[in-house]
Amino acid sequence: MKGLLLIAGIPTIIAFLLWLEKTNPIEKDQPRSEIICNYKLVAINVIVNQLLKPAASLCAASLVNAMGGGFFELRTDGWWLVPSLIVFILAMELYSYSIHRLQHAVPALWAMHSLHHSAESLTLVVGARHYWFEGVAMVAFLPLLDVVFKIPSDLLFVGALLYFLPDQCAHVNIRFSLGRFALWINNPQYHRIHHSIRPEHRDKNFCKLLPIIDVIFGTAWKPAADEFPPTGLVPSKKPATLIDGFLWPFRGPRSVGARGAPTDFYEIAAKESLEFLDVMGNLAKPNSTGIGR
Repeated sequence: MKGLLLIAGIPTIIAFLLWLEKTNPIEKDQPRSEIICNYKLVAINVIVNQLLKPAASLCAASLVNAMGGGFFELRTDGWWLVPSLIVFILAMELYSYSIHRLQHAVPALWAMHSLHHSAESLTLVVGARHYWFEGVAMVAFLPLLDVVFKIPSDLLFVGALLYFLPDQCAHVNIRFSLGRFALWINNPQYHRIHHSIRPEHRDKNFCKLLPIIDVIFGTAWKPAADEFPPTGLVPSKKPATLIDGFLWPFRGPRSVGARGAPTDFYEIAAKESLEFLDVMGNLAKPNSTGIGR
């Protein structure tokens, strides 16, 4: 039944979103070269990840076993499903938010993650337009949730469904605003702010599902109803060839992208690392909503 739901449901949703991109786009005339580049980079990411997935999974399992992983079991029998799902989502949000902040602060991580931010024409497929080693590294070396929790497959399935639209489809080229509800759940307009080249949007809107995590850490920007900024790196930098995409960390920018003005990469990275550690250690700030406007 689960397999049938995925086979029938996901392609239908994707087809509907692609239709909306054609009928109600933010950017009406995206360059064809940009769209083709997106698909090529996605292909590299997917193919290489599939080839390296067995080795990455074996490495992750070894780490989890060596650390005695699965300290807390998230049960899904009976009434346990709801509290287990809440714990899973909160843990996922904290974990993914922390990793995402580090990807913008640590030079080696930004060297890879900046490929994702180099996209100047956001579309549905940009959700998979990442540097190929990012996914491999996350699976192989950072299986933190598996170390802490024993997560049954049915809970993972429910979680995947919940995250599909708000996270995997957050880059669609669809003009749509949640208005006053923009901070309730991640959505394409909210996430577009994260990719914005405007300086006021620098380091905003990191969450995967719940913007409240950005509010708590002071990185939320609530977009206005008609706020759909241009995206990319500052200064503009993108792969010219497939080889550029495959070797991006060695050919990409030394300045921090999507952050306003070009700045020395390592100076900004060190500053952001310290700011992130300070935020993580001081969650509560009096008289602060953490919402930018």
